[in-house]
Amino acid sequence: MYFEQGVAKTGKPVAVKIFRDVISDLNHEQFRNEFCNLTKVQHYNIVQFLGYCCEREQTPIECNGRIVLAENTHRALCFEFMHNGSLQKHLSDESCGLDWDTRYKIIKGTCEGLRHIHEGLEKSLLHLDLKPDNILLDKNMVPKIADFGLSRIFGDQQTRSTQGSLGTLKEISKKFDIFSLGVIIIMIVSGPESYHKCLDHMPSGKFVDQVLKSWRKRWQAACNSDFSFEACCHQVETCIQIALDCLEKDSHKRPDIVKMIEELNKIEPGINKVTDITAKFYMKSICFVQ
Repeated sequence: MYFEQGVAKTGKPVAVKIFRDVISDLNHEQFRNEFCNLTKVQHYNIVQFLGYCCEREQTPIECNGRIVLAENTHRALCFEFMHNGSLQKHLSDESCGLDWDTRYKIIKGTCEGLRHIHEGLEKSLLHLDLKPDNILLDKNMVPKIADFGLSRIFGDQQTRSTQGSLGTLKEISKKFDIFSLGVIIIMIVSGPESYHKCLDHMPSGKFVDQVLKSWRKRWQAACNSDFSFEACCHQVETCIQIALDCLEKDSHKRPDIVKMIEELNKIEPGINKVTDITAKFYMKSICFVQ
């Protein structure tokens, strides 16, 4: 499958996900599964589904000296266009790239989108393929979860067994998405390579200290008061700790999405105050330069 940019009748740009015409039950099943799941979800932090196309076309071809009709199936899903593309291309370490306020909003928005499919529907929906490539950003850098081709409806079941690639049974639950979300949060806060540092047997405390040290270095010029500086550090530390909790090997120890958002809400007032302070400092810098 691949994406093309199109234009709606209203003149607005749209994204078109085109499924390749291959003889594969999996290809058809993924299209059907994504379409059915998209019709069930509507949320500010989930990419808006606009429509679909499924057409069959017969084309004459030569086969063993005879002309036969080959049937081609054209399938496509249409979505709102996301001007800033995927989160993947915006990931960077603490020293450059997106500012903290933007990174936090992406974290919080992604959590809100996941809460909707986990807790806000009549039957829970598991995404099962959360990664930076599947989080899209609109022109205002608002994150929206995309690509529901592998997602599954769970209903009242807490877990479900599925066949693994080597024939083993694997248990799938909401905590599968939570683990993926933890990896994403770490990448947002400290860059695309940071998750591997966690895997290199680095103690969690040392990892947190390294991340905070890098952010402090970036903020030394911008945070011109003790309160704003420490508030920023507290916010980063909270997000990293939430992410590390999501990576618990024992899935039962991982937090649920509601608990995660409750923890983020506790630091929200500090986020707003830091944003105001940083904005005032930026404006003063501009006036000074002029």
